[in-house]
Amino acid sequence: MAAKLAPLQLFRRITLGVILVGLAIFMVLHQKSASYPSIDALDPFGGLETLLKYLAGGDLIKKIEPGTVVLFGGIVVLGIVLSRFFCGWFCAFGALQGVFGWLGKKIFRRRFTVPAKLDSVLRWVKYPVLVAIIYFTWRTGTLIVRPYDPLAAFGHLSAGIPAVLAEFSVGFVIFVVAMLLSMLYERAFCKYVCPLGAVNAILGRVPLFRIKRVASTCISCSKCDRVCPMNIDVSRPEAVDSPECISCMECVTACPTKKNTLVATLGGKAVKTGLIVALGFAVYFGAAAVGQAAGMLQFVAPSLQSKAAEGKLTVEEIKGSSTYAAVAESFGIELERLYREVGVDAKLVPPESMLKDTGKLAGIEGFEADAVRVAVAKIIGVPYAGEKGDLIPAVVEPAKPEAQAPAAPGPAAPAAAAAVPAPIAPAPAAAPAPIAAAAAPAALAKAGLLVPADFELEGTMTIAEVAAALKSTTAAVTVKLGLPADIATDKPLRDLKDQYGYTMPALKAKIKE
Repeated sequence: MAAKLAPLQLFRRITLGVILVGLAIFMVLHQKSASYPSIDALDPFGGLETLLKYLAGGDLIKKIEPGTVVLFGGIVVLGIVLSRFFCGWFCAFGALQGVFGWLGKKIFRRRFTVPAKLDSVLRWVKYPVLVAIIYFTWRTGTLIVRPYDPLAAFGHLSAGIPAVLAEFSVGFVIFVVAMLLSMLYERAFCKYVCPLGAVNAILGRVPLFRIKRVASTCISCSKCDRVCPMNIDVSRPEAVDSPECISCMECVTACPTKKNTLVATLGGKAVKTGLIVALGFAVYFGAAAVGQAAGMLQFVAPSLQSKAAEGKLTVEEIKGSSTYAAVAESFGIELERLYREVGVDAKLVPPESMLKDTGKLAGIEGFEADAVRVAVAKIIGVPYAGEKGDLIPAVVEPAKPEAQAPAAPGPAAPAAAAAVPAPIAPAPAAAPAPIAAAAAPAALAKAGLLVPADFELEGTMTIAEVAAALKSTTAAVTVKLGLPADIATDKPLRDLKDQYGYTMPALKAKIKE
């Protein structure tokens, strides 16, 4: 007969179950509407991934929201106070491993362990994984690990296996391997690979929370060792100070002596397990309350329309959950022209369809939302490198008359002409005509810029972003700001001021002239 579960452990399992089910529900709803948060926004590790960019100028890496930073801040405080409490009580991925671990015990009727020497080496793997992820993320300014992230793959399962394999093939393989390993070796991913677990292990070196053993009442039954999900040696040391401890307190509740042989301590003083749990909840949800008071507890990106109203809309803001109607309205593009540039039939893909559903609705294999970003960049005349690095020039050539006769054979065109993209189809009369690539700076200056009174030029903005916000071209913005024509349009203005000898106050004054 199975031993009765301690009330504290029953509560812990219920908590983890609610978090896991809640996350799964959100992921299903996110596939239906952009008003629900994505898995990227709900993953606290994203707060660390975007930290450098956020501290530098308040900007966030794409797909990360302010609420993600709040969650990570809560983990930092919680980790200092109660070690890896988050891992043991709030981690949905840990809960999922726990489910597979339970299945493994039912199937194999035993618990497997990795040989001690190999285990001690493998537990160090998560630290270089953490360093590598942070280094390359901060260097590139993108979620570079996303295609390999098993949590991201899990979060997109509701979109269907084909969709997961199209974007997260490696991450899905890692996810499957992690779950299978968890059936044999409890919480294998947590022990050996998890970068957030590495963060919590580092924070847990602050010796505030520890489980101490009273040797005089210990009967050396090793039951505490057997129930520990992280395979920590509990029955021999005076205190459990391993960075692998996830503060689950399974060992404390399993101890058969009933003489406080294993005691939870805080700052060296014995504390009841219930108070430890209450403190853990208070710290984490207290951080959420602070984030709410500061207006940062947001896990859903502002709509394209609201970005446009604020003058901060860029091509990069277009997401797979955006609709064709929202894209056309926000960027001031004729809906018919948008469909034409993307190469999609509006009869098959209605305007209210999300971009990420285009492939399924129109039968286009491998369709990605980036195709819409590229099309919008071409239409409004702003540079966009594309997720695959295919640069879209800042200015496009105006459409030529349909009846124009083909050019007669002659000498090869100058090399510069080859850089001008092919002409686009004529736009409706209401759409503004693009400025020719060969237009002289004086002509661009005469064209001017319509700068809203509430527009604020920020040092974190690039010239391309300013052009998109003002629905103009990078060439016109460059002339307006009095900057050299060869200045980089894809780098923040503040990063170029020393090279080109301007100041941000001077640029802010010029944009208002």
